[in-house]
Parts: sequence; structure tokens; C-alpha cells
Amino acid sequence: MNRRRIGLWLMTALLVFSLSACTHAPTATPQPAEPTAQVEETAPIPAALSLRITWTAYSGRGVAIQKIVDTYNAGSDAPIAMIGGDEDLQAVQALLDRNAPILYVLPYRFVKYFGENGALADLTEPFASERSAYYPQVWDLGTVGGATYGIPWLGHAMCLLYNRTLLAKAGVDAASITSRAAFVRALEQVEAKTNAKGIGLVGGEGNDISWMVNQFIYGFGGSLVSTDGARVTLNSEQSRAALGFYREVLGAHAQPTWQTDTGVEVMNHFRNQEVAFEIQGIWGVTDIQKNGKPFDVGVLPLKEIGACAEVGPMMLAVPAGMDEALQAQAVALIRYLISPKAQGQILLGEYSPEHDAYYPFRTPIRNDTPATEAFRAYPDYTAFIEGFENPSVDVPVPAWQSVKDLYYGSGLHRVMTGELTVDAFLAQIETEGNRILQNN
Repeated sequence: MNRRRIGLWLMTALLVFSLSACTHAPTATPQPAEPTAQVEETAPIPAALSLRITWTAYSGRGVAIQKIVDTYNAGSDAPIAMIGGDEDLQAVQALLDRNAPILYVLPYRFVKYFGENGALADLTEPFASERSAYYPQVWDLGTVGGATYGIPWLGHAMCLLYNRTLLAKAGVDAASITSRAAFVRALEQVEAKTNAKGIGLVGGEGNDISWMVNQFIYGFGGSLVSTDGARVTLNSEQSRAALGFYREVLGAHAQPTWQTDTGVEVMNHFRNQEVAFEIQGIWGVTDIQKNGKPFDVGVLPLKEIGACAEVGPMMLAVPAGMDEALQAQAVALIRYLISPKAQGQILLGEYSPEHDAYYPFRTPIRNDTPATEAFRAYPDYTAFIEGFENPSVDVPVPAWQSVKDLYYGSGLHRVMTGELTVDAFLAQIETEGNRILQNN
């Protein structure tokens, strides 16, 4: 194995993790199995161009996406197959090393990683005119050094979800929640007039606490790293204020077990009407619908409470070594997948045999999608797309993944339990984070 390959495998060991995109609820998801190089080298390579998604082909999501691909193939002289996949960086690296004829669906953090390593084709020129259809902040997540390597397709942006029944009982008008102070008053009113706590909060060690807290750090004007990604900027007054608000203010209105709860428990508390609010993606709405719809869910953009929405855009990326004919096919499919028509098809959702109904599992990302016919059935979902305008980015640069895995998530949990002071935590992340960024 050459030196470059060894370096990639070592970097992978630090970078690989599974976001909730695999289960479509923000949970502390177990690490996916890491296939060995031998397994990947003997896996069959598609004979023609294929679209590799990040879910199994036979899953509800896979079937829903296959319908979109089938619509494209019906009008194309060069039909493209769809194959299942996952968010395993090693598996993608192995396929790239073998020059497999694949159009990849990748999380933005993988696009950054492979783009920096020269493994992806520069799509800046072919999609220059489409850039204006997206919020600049989201488009930039697919760029490295000014070059575009990933085209946003679908994803999630967190919102503030609320129980309409509990708010009505408490006499809270959701339209009045337009600031942090108004939100805190709503939490107090819910607790005074109902048996529920105000908000479901995450404090347990794991993936969830990182993106949950980051939303307030960004909202308070803070940041994780500098614009060039060269140094940690977390140790700031803005971060101190955000951590204080999360732990002291929101913590006072959270479920009793919040310091050890993950997103899974928060969804349970919300479903059981033990809390009136939660911060979740689109799956937080469909979870209630799939479980007997005990109440109607309202959706508010996080900007209303001074927070920035955690986002998870999935992007379409082309290998750098793909020949011109295949690349032309890939570009044509990308154009269709990001078209208003295909973006609307995403909202048709996945089929649930258990409920004999369709449920959206992700939202389209284009700014003009809310004007499409498909969106008329989901007017509240506009708030999810609005979240892409001022995003909270959990992994702003690839090396931050190591900081998050080694120090950030565990440190945040200790802050929430009182084992670690805010100042000590911020100092630790600054020291260890800068060491990792500088050695990257």
C-alpha cells in the first residue's frame, strides 16, 4: 500500500462517523461497519453509469428515489441504474480508487474531504447558472478553494417543532415566538398551565449534543473555526453566552433526564406529550403522524429563537477520473435531480406498508421549491428550507471531525452535567483543536 493510500486510511479512521441520515432521526447512531480493502477490491463494479445513494436500494427511501430515477430514465436515451450504499468513507474511497463509473450521493463533509484530495471532478462551470437557485451558504458547503465539487440535492434543516394541543391549552400563540425572550416566556407558560415541561433537550454524550449546541453558538454570533479553517475560534464570549443559555435557561425548562438524553429520548418525550417543543428535522413531524397522530405538529424556523438550523445537505458528486461520455451522462442526471420537478418528487416521500401512506423523509434544497405544486400539501415545510439560509455547520472542515470525536462531544456532555466548567471546556477545545488543525 503506497504512502498516499496509508495516509487516506489513517485519516479515514478519524473521520468516519454516521450522522442520523442513516436512520433519519438525529440520534447517536452506532458506527457503520468498516469494510476492509480486500472486501472492497473484490466487490463487483457496475458495468455502466450508476447512481449510488446512501441508503439500501430496497429501503423505503431507496424505493422512493428509484421512482425519481425511473422518471428520468423514461425520457433518456442513456438510462442510469441506481445502487444502494451508505455513508462509509472507506467504501467510497475504495470505489474511487477503482475508478468505478458512479455518480455519488455524498454528505457535504465527504465532498469537502474528497474535494481537498483531488478525487472529485470540478463542476463549477457546468452548474454555474444553477448556483443562484440555492442559498449561498448551502452551495458553499460543496466547494473547496472556490471550485464546486458537490451539487446540493436533498437534505435536512432543523426546526423548532411544537405540540399545537399543548400550546393551545397553555394559551400560547406560536406566532408570538419571535425572540429568545418570547420563547422562554412560552416555555414558562406551558409549564404553568399544563403538566408538560417546555422543551426536549439533548445533554447526553454523542453526536446529537454537538449539532444541538452548535445551533446556539452560531445563533449567538460564534463560530467553531476561522473562515480559512486554520484555527479554532470557539473560545469566545459568544460561545460562553450560548452555552450558558443552553445549560442554564433551556436546561431549567427541559425534561428531568435531559443531561443524559439523546435525540431518541427527546423524540419519545415529545411523542408522549411530556414536552411541548423539540428541535428536530422533518422526521420529527412524520414520527407523530406514524404513531397515531395524537396531536398536530407546528413548525417554526429556528431563527425565530435566535438559533441557526443544523443542516445536512446530501450532494451529487462526480469522480475526477470519469471519462467524458460518462461525465456527460452524470451531469444530465444531476440537472434532472435538481430540477424543480424532481425536487418536488422528493416530497412525495417513502411508502410505509404499516400505515399504507407516504411520508416525506427529507426536504428539497432549492429556494424556489416552495412555489411548486408538490409543496402545497406541506405549507409548514417551507420553514425547513428557510433553515438553509443561516445554517449551523457541524463539521466546517474535515479535520474538525477528529476534534468532535475526540474532545467536543464528550466535553459538551461534561459541561451540561457540571463536571467541566464552560471556560475549561473552551480552553481545552482551543488547545486540542488547534493542534489537530495544524497537524492536518
